[in-house]
Amino acid sequence: MWIAKGLLLGAGFFVAGTFAFLILSNLGPLQTSHATGLSVITGITIHNPLFYVALVACLALGCAVVGSWPVRVP
Repeated sequence: MWIAKGLLLGAGFFVAGTFAFLILSNLGPLQTSHATGLSVITGITIHNPLFYVALVACLALGCAVVGSWPVRVP
């Protein structure tokens, strides 16, 4: 059960990090009247190898965090 909880926590880390990265990477150079194309979003996410490294790292980190939680003994 701890593996499922760890993967869920890691997926949450990854989604939050992806949204933060997308917002912060597009916030600076764009003005209020400009749009961001889909090719830019896919270029900095799924076409970037570090995106998949971050996915694996977040899943491993989530499993490590949940695995290190103290277990209550009845």
